[in-house]
Amino acid sequence: MTTPTRTQAYVARPPKQEGQTNIQLEDVTYKPLGPTELLVEIAAASICHTDIKAAQGNFHMKPPFIIGHEAAGTVEAVGDKVSYVQCGDKVALSYSHCQKCRFCLTGRQAYCEEIFPLNFGGQRDNGSSVVQDTAEGTGSVKGLFFGQSSMSRLAIVRESCAVKLPPTTTKDDLTLFASLGCGHQTGAGAILNVARPPPGSRIVVFGAGAVGLSAIMAAKLSTPELLVLVDNSQTKLDMIAKEIVQDVAIVNCASLWNEGELATFIKDLTPDGRGVDFVVECTGNEAVNVEAHECLDKLGTLVNVGSSAGAKAGYEIGKQLVKGVTVRGTHQGDSVPRVMVPRMVEMWRAGRFPFDRLLTRYGFEDLDKALRDLGEGKIVKPVLVL
Repeated sequence: MTTPTRTQAYVARPPKQEGQTNIQLEDVTYKPLGPTELLVEIAAASICHTDIKAAQGNFHMKPPFIIGHEAAGTVEAVGDKVSYVQCGDKVALSYSHCQKCRFCLTGRQAYCEEIFPLNFGGQRDNGSSVVQDTAEGTGSVKGLFFGQSSMSRLAIVRESCAVKLPPTTTKDDLTLFASLGCGHQTGAGAILNVARPPPGSRIVVFGAGAVGLSAIMAAKLSTPELLVLVDNSQTKLDMIAKEIVQDVAIVNCASLWNEGELATFIKDLTPDGRGVDFVVECTGNEAVNVEAHECLDKLGTLVNVGSSAGAKAGYEIGKQLVKGVTVRGTHQGDSVPRVMVPRMVEMWRAGRFPFDRLLTRYGFEDLDKALRDLGEGKIVKPVLVL
């Protein structure tokens, strides 16, 4: 692509009030492709809470920028140094990485030395934007959010974001696989790549969003003795219990906020009252994190997945030493997208990872309704279909 390309994309503008978003569907013109970039016709793009946080101004990349970092589509054009895909290939999109640092070269791409500039810098290596102009004029709008800014009809994407899908992949498949590149792989990866619970384990997941529910689905594969899901929204928990997961102990923690109360409640769910072996904490809430730590049995593992700006953990170090507890952070569930996405697809086709139950489809122009339904706890993972 050697000429500018016109398309429509959702642009997050600076919010008018704190805690709100100001996202508009705008006409956008992209500059010609760079040598290691793809032009992807987006078939579907899903919404992650990180899109919302960033649009509110509470993330590393600040408005104005084109949102979107979970999508799938068809490659329409490639830069002259692209070798992984060609025009016509079907791809899912995930995070960007440099492919040459010591972490990328040893299968730990989630910890790439360039993870921040490549995913949140909003610009090419030469400092320029992929966006030539928008309906509001030239200049300041950033692209390449998570290397892709894919909440658009056409997206300029870094080659490292692409996960090639089989040629037999259908349009309906793309609407499903669009959501795999961040939230699902983070939750599933926290279990399959990080915790790795043996059969008969006791597992708790805090947070019933797409990440937490993906962790629950992955945890069920290990045949745990006890599996617990914790959230503070009864509306969401009722919907989840009815439509999404079964054979899981569901706990509404809304009334368990006195210190130690939630941890005690969870310990009492275990047969011997000792606590659990693994906790996946998806909320990033400081108070929840302390309770998550407290409900662990000896030699238990806490996997921190969620984060909030400035949040800090408040553990008693002596107790952690005596119990032999491990606290482990994870980015993207330690996932290598070109391994993890096909793995999730394979598990889904085998009926072992029914992530499709989490999805609700909307038209591409229905972002406002999708965000409203998500905020009200009516849905888990909205997908905008083009």
